[in-house]
Amino acid sequence: MKDVRAQAAKSLARVIANGESFTGELDLPSSNHNQSQRNSVADSRLANGDFTHKDFASSDIGFYRELCFGTLRYYHRLDALLRPFLKKPLGKKDADIHALLLIGLYQITIINTPDHAAISATVDAAKSLKKQWAKGLVNAVLRNFLRQQKNDQQHELTDAAQHAHPDWLFEALQKHWPEHWQQLVDYNNSPPPFALRVNLGKVSRDDTRHNLAESEIGCEADEHTPSGLLADKARAVTSLPGFEQGEISVQDLGAQLACELLSPTGEMRILDACAAPGGKTSHVLESAPKSSIYAADSVSERLLKVEENVARIAQTLPKAPNIQYLHADSNDVTSWWDGKPFDRILVDAPCSGTGVISHHPDIKLLRRPSDLATFASQQLQLLNSLWPLLADDGLLLYCTCSVMPQENAEVIDTFLNEQPGAQAQPIEASWGVAHGAGRQLLPNRGKNGGFFYARLSKSATL
Repeated sequence: MKDVRAQAAKSLARVIANGESFTGELDLPSSNHNQSQRNSVADSRLANGDFTHKDFASSDIGFYRELCFGTLRYYHRLDALLRPFLKKPLGKKDADIHALLLIGLYQITIINTPDHAAISATVDAAKSLKKQWAKGLVNAVLRNFLRQQKNDQQHELTDAAQHAHPDWLFEALQKHWPEHWQQLVDYNNSPPPFALRVNLGKVSRDDTRHNLAESEIGCEADEHTPSGLLADKARAVTSLPGFEQGEISVQDLGAQLACELLSPTGEMRILDACAAPGGKTSHVLESAPKSSIYAADSVSERLLKVEENVARIAQTLPKAPNIQYLHADSNDVTSWWDGKPFDRILVDAPCSGTGVISHHPDIKLLRRPSDLATFASQQLQLLNSLWPLLADDGLLLYCTCSVMPQENAEVIDTFLNEQPGAQAQPIEASWGVAHGAGRQLLPNRGKNGGFFYARLSKSATL
């Protein structure tokens, strides 16, 4: 059997040293690569001793993900604890050993693995990484840490490190959300909630809860969304009754608000301008199956995921939906737009992802303060490019999974100042807080991620 800790260390090293996104998969690189690159890199990794799900027992797969996601969540605390025990930082070529030491500290300080077991298994993982020299280092560092811990000689950590956040992000959360930052930090350091969306065109929420209960899956209805259920714990989607039949989907409760705010009805012409991975597109289809839906994305590989998600929902309809998939750049509308205006446009804009760190803890390592200005510029450009496509009296819904005002309220304020025909429609809701011309749903541990929404209407041409 392959060494789970060794493989986790390899995966984490790619995030720490190479800046790759972590997907939770064993055998695939970051989604930043195209398909041929992904295959090439995957083949290379297997040749270098990496392995796939076939090399793991199911329990080992769960442990691998626990080690990876958990170490990423607590990276900034663990790394601060580690630094005093290294005479000098490990170089990039030994990023796997750096990651392995963090994994060892994670086991000891967070999930309370027995000390002797954590040390022994982590030292053995250094051997599996074919770095015999590192066994002594790993053993010495972990034992020295335990010795100082037992003697109450732990090194003091900054507030940001204690809360397992990079300095810039911790300070930004405190600045922008002085009354809520602790809630956001708690969410960021916790496993994500497992939320479900019921296809109300096919089955009721009460019936779905009953069906899930018969499979010993406990759920509670969400108070803010008519289709939302919050499950008692995460499960494989294929084990959910009704999933394969398109009756239920996995989607964050906060993301489900998008369709409610877009309010598609009848036979509208609807554009989902940044459609991947397709959760919101399929929700729109459930709500307005007679509409003409255009799902656009600039990455063909991601568009395939949209088609997959939509196909599962489409099988519940009496006839094939009118949906088109556009491999298109939403900033270059002249290359694909047919000139016919849309009644609804959904702009799920690329963003920092700071509202969904529970789902993607690698964001803490990968994001930089300068990224916010870059995203804000892209978001404003996207709005300006798509605005001419909206019909008079139409509705554009802008949303991000960010909690940063620079990407949210400030972008919308700038856009409204530049577009005299654009008006913000107030969002009156029982969830979130009013923020500028939109509304911010803050992340809530065990319930939902963080999303910003703004509804923009276009006055009819005089």
